[in-house]
Amino acid sequence: MPIVNIKLAKPELDKNTKEQLMKDITELLATKYNKAKERIVVQIEDIEAFNIAFGGETVEKLKAKK
Repeated sequence: MPIVNIKLAKPELDKNTKEQLMKDITELLATKYNKAKERIVVQIEDIEAFNIAFGGETVEKLKAKK
C-alpha cells in the first residue's frame, strides 16, 4: 500500500486544487506503477512558512524579500 505524504508551505492551496493533486498522484501510481487506486493513501500537510528554512532563512522571510 503506497502512502504519499506531501508537505506544502503555506499559504494553503484551495480545497479543489488539493483534491486534484491527490487525484493526480493516485493516477500516476496506479498507471505507472500498477498500484490499486483504492490502496493508495495521499496526505497533504500544510506547514507554516516560518517553520521551513533554506540556507538558514525561513520561507516567510524569503517570500517577504520578493
